[in-house]
Formats: sequence, structure tokens, C-alpha cells
Amino acid sequence: MNNSTAPQGYLTVRVSTARGAIPLSDATVNIRGGEEDNSSVIYSLISDGDGRTPRVTLPTPPKENSDAPGGGVAYSVYNVDVFKEGYVPLYFHNVPIFPSVISVQPAVMVPAADTEKQDVSNIDETPSDSYL
Repeated sequence: MNNSTAPQGYLTVRVSTARGAIPLSDATVNIRGGEEDNSSVIYSLISDGDGRTPRVTLPTPPKENSDAPGGGVAYSVYNVDVFKEGYVPLYFHNVPIFPSVISVQPAVMVPAADTEKQDVSNIDETPSDSYL
């Protein structure tokens, strides 16, 4: 299959604080492959003044996979890491990306001073059966 016609989905990350009320600029967002053997960084982005990263294009399985039961997986999974000095890092696992869909991953960060210890937040975004 020609790479330019390969199925693709889109992802942008919206970084904020104060329960999502205040956008955070200058956060580093790394998008990594979601498979153990393919977990290297694909994109390294910086959030803008609105807390958003640029939209990136990611490979997905064909949309036709979701047309029939047993047709195969209808999405790809990626991992998203979000860092900003003074905030607890966030790690999102198994973020689903569907063909021809623009996905927005919210990343609500907590100031490190607001936590008793500087643990990381690991969040599994594995799609539920409603996606299948």
C-alpha cells in the first residue's frame, strides 16, 4: 500500500491545570508508540498559549476493520507523556487513535507543591468495549 494512502488518525493534546480551567503553555508532550517493541518517541511537542499541541498524524488500521464483527482492531494505541517543571508528570497509556478521526487527549496537570510526594500519574486509556 502506498504510504500516502495509508489509513491515519489525528491527535492533539490539551494541557491545563486547575481541573482543566487554566491552559498550560510550554509543557513538553511526547507521543510514543503503544507497543512494547515500538515505544520510541514519534513526536515531541510543546503546548502553545492555549495549552494545545499541534495536531499530529498517526498511522491507524483501515476503517473497514470496524465494519464487521471479527474484522480486526479498528484503532491504534499510543502512549502520551506530559511534563512541565513544577507539575507532576502525566503518563497516558493505550490512547486510542481511530482512522480519519481527530482525537483530543486532555492532560490536567497538578502542581507538584499540591502533592505530598511527587508521584507520577499513570492513566490507562485502554478503549472499552463500546469502542469495539
